[in-house]
Amino acid sequence: MKFPMFVELEGKKAVVAGAGAVGSRRIRVLEEFGAEVVVVSPEISDSVKTLWQSGRVKWEKRAVEQRDLSGAFLVVAATDSREVNHQVGEWCAREGIFVNVADKKEECSFYFPGIARAGALTAGVTAGGTDHRLAAGAAEEIRKLFRETYGEGAPDKKKGNGC
Repeated sequence: MKFPMFVELEGKKAVVAGAGAVGSRRIRVLEEFGAEVVVVSPEISDSVKTLWQSGRVKWEKRAVEQRDLSGAFLVVAATDSREVNHQVGEWCAREGIFVNVADKKEECSFYFPGIARAGALTAGVTAGGTDHRLAAGAAEEIRKLFRETYGEGAPDKKKGNGC
């Protein structure tokens, strides 16, 4: 069981090893939340290529190496190789870096939640790394609730930040 927390990603280095379907989704979310995303992959998807060409992410066109993790706040291991993903997870564990190893919840120190956002409100839903569709469905229901309650946007921040 993981402790749910919200962290500041703005300006923090996030390394994503692999830019296939899973890596591409993670890259978009990390970039959306302000992380300085470094993609390390011999190939990238069209959507990641667009982010790279616009300067919104960096791309190292090669296989991931341990040195790529230097200074990283978090890492996503989402290559097509189970062995490489496992190795990245081990590097991160040794260095105390948060890591998400695609499809291996027991090797993750954090999960990507299903996300619902409206104005100042953000909700994250996880099914403990076991059922991504369940978490995504629950997040969609929360988005509907936000829309029904607040229309297109939730109230802006008020005094106090809940910290």
